[in-house]
Amino acid sequence: MPKRKVVVSIKDFGDGTTSNTEAFRKGVRYVQGFDDKGGAQLNVPEGLWLTGNFNLTSNFTLFLRKGAVILGSQDMADWPIIDPLPSYGRGRERHISLIHVDHLTNVFITGYNGTIDGKGQIRWDLWCNRTLKHTRGHLVELTAHKRPSCGTDEL
Repeated sequence: MPKRKVVVSIKDFGDGTTSNTEAFRKGVRYVQGFDDKGGAQLNVPEGLWLTGNFNLTSNFTLFLRKGAVILGSQDMADWPIIDPLPSYGRGRERHISLIHVDHLTNVFITGYNGTIDGKGQIRWDLWCNRTLKHTRGHLVELTAHKRPSCGTDEL
């Protein structure tokens, strides 16, 4: 895993007390500017960080500090509908994943025992009640990318 020259904190973009969807999105947009300089790292400090979906970027490390918990929003509006995967077939639109990695290079999700909790029970309840209109999103989705990693194991 490469050492990133630029390291920022999600605290630079959000407060950790309300929904941090825009904070994660702003943080990722900010570090995109360092793509040609070897990329950047976004640290998530200890605490609860409620968020809807956010996409990662190439040459990027998402680093969860000890005690950091990324919590998936329970508001279905925070989980946009996207096209189905080719293997799903037509007409099987789905909710986007909490953390989305699509057509990217050199992406790492790592840290010191932080947690990514999609709070998926609401979607399972909707599915069991047959009221979920679209396929549920994944916690983390990695598609069409080169050299991704979660923790110390390369995928």
